[in-house]
Amino acid sequence: MSNEKLTRDQQREAARVKAKAIREAQKKGEGRRKVTILVSVVAAVVALISLIVWAVLGAATGSSETGASPKAAFFNGGISIGADLQVAGNVKDVDTSITKIVLYEDPQCPICKAFEEPIMPVILELVKAGKYSLELHPISFLDGHSANEYSSRAASAMMCAADFAPTKFLDYHKTLFAKQPEENSSGPSSEELANAAQGVGINDANALDCITRNKYATWSKKQGRDIYVGKVPGSDLTFGGTPFVMVNGQQYEIRSANPADFIQWLEVVAPLSK
Repeated sequence: MSNEKLTRDQQREAARVKAKAIREAQKKGEGRRKVTILVSVVAAVVALISLIVWAVLGAATGSSETGASPKAAFFNGGISIGADLQVAGNVKDVDTSITKIVLYEDPQCPICKAFEEPIMPVILELVKAGKYSLELHPISFLDGHSANEYSSRAASAMMCAADFAPTKFLDYHKTLFAKQPEENSSGPSSEELANAAQGVGINDANALDCITRNKYATWSKKQGRDIYVGKVPGSDLTFGGTPFVMVNGQQYEIRSANPADFIQWLEVVAPLSK
């Protein structure tokens, strides 16, 4: 048979079979290509969605460095501020002969904001004049009242400012309380906290990176937890929440936002020499 010539009909039938085989092979190839393309597209979409989710979550909460502690918090975990509103860089910069006002605050605490706005200017005026010093503790325990852990991120941001831009710390501290988000809402993202820092003149790259990465968020949370255990450092007092104000081992019971009430109390527990 193989040596015999095919008739026209046989040639046409062979060509038809071959053409059919080619078409079927092409269809299978196209099917495989479509599956490959579809899988590639799906994989790309999944990867893109993952990147977007990561970026959004990273912008909102960023990361925090476990074990990282701010250098400025060398005094019982607080920032020491003295005459001319200088943020102390080490123990040698602290005049321990001056009576200090100890203040614990949570950036998400609305009562802290109510205390800050009328009374903090009076405290800073006394500290600037060298009559008292201020030991300020930005701590975090109100992340549960924030949709994106603003409490610990803002406390961390304040400590970043104290570490890397101490001359701008108080301006930044004031700004964050002025822009405090409502409880149970989403506060500014870490990137927005960095933008707010730039708004008060903090342009140091280390400071902005520290704020964006929430470097001290874990530390701030630990400070918030630890203060509820045992006594407040330097006293026999039990911590009951923020704002917590203490002078000479005595706590200021906040009954009003009237600066005159605070000054009257201060003159009783720590009178200045005439």
